[in-house]
Amino acid sequence: MARRKDHTREELIKLAVDCGLKIVAAQGIQALTARKVAEKMGYTPGTLYNLFENIDALAAAINCVTLKNFAEKIADIRARSTTAPKKLLERICYAYIQLQQDSPNLWTLLFATPLSNKSDSYTQATHSVFDQVVDTISPLCPSRKTARRDAKIIWATLHGICLLEQSRKLNVTEPDSPETLIKRFLNQFLTR
Repeated sequence: MARRKDHTREELIKLAVDCGLKIVAAQGIQALTARKVAEKMGYTPGTLYNLFENIDALAAAINCVTLKNFAEKIADIRARSTTAPKKLLERICYAYIQLQQDSPNLWTLLFATPLSNKSDSYTQATHSVFDQVVDTISPLCPSRKTARRDAKIIWATLHGICLLEQSRKLNVTEPDSPETLIKRFLNQFLTR
């Protein structure tokens, strides 16, 4: 076991988040336990509870990393795009679907963590994603308020498609890819 003085508090927090993220990504959210994270860190579970109020607070910190990574992906998509806002929004939606497909356990953790563990950094991480979507859709809307509401509707639709796909219930009647469905939804929803 490592000793307390081997790492600063900030280094321990980063280590715990990195270890927790790897555990969730590989084994699912049920595997996120203080014992497993502390063991992977090389510390005792007590050390983990000196860093985080509870396991949900650690999960929220892991979610911040997932959100920041996704925000960077959106920023990259936006920076490389010269297409119209509607097409750009479609690419962002496809990236969200890709996040769920590539990292299903981390995506699930985003919605399994109680909002009572929301911190300023969590709020900032959420806005780093959501605000970019609002900025993308704003040229298609009469006001910023409408753009924010439309972004929520698009996110809720995307989330539903991803949940159904993850539970293998999206294609109960006939096969349709999530991308096909979101493209159809956006074509209908954004027609004004």
